[in-house]
Amino acid sequence: MSKVYRIPKHYYRDHVECDCEAPEIIRETKAHYFISADETPELAELRSRATFYADDIGGDYWESCRGIVISARATLKVIGINEAQSKAAWARFNRG
Repeated sequence: MSKVYRIPKHYYRDHVECDCEAPEIIRETKAHYFISADETPELAELRSRATFYADDIGGDYWESCRGIVISARATLKVIGINEAQSKAAWARFNRG
C-alpha cells in the first residue's frame, strides 16, 4: 500500500471549490479524506493554500471562516508545512 495522509474534509473541499489542483482522494470516511503522501505539485498547492489560511490569526477571515482556518491548520499538522516536515509527519502519523 502506498503512503497516505488522512486529512479533514472541510479544508480539502474548500480548496477544490476554489478550482485549485488537489491530490486525488484515495478513500474517505465521514470526516476525513485519505490522499497520497507522494510529493506532487498538487500536494504542494494544497500545502501552500493551507499555510495561507492557517496564518490568518485574528484577521477578518478568521471571524468569517473560522472552520476553514481550523481545518487548514489540522491539515498542515498532518501533511507538514514543507517537504522535509511532510516526511517527518508521515512517519509520526503512520507508525507501524
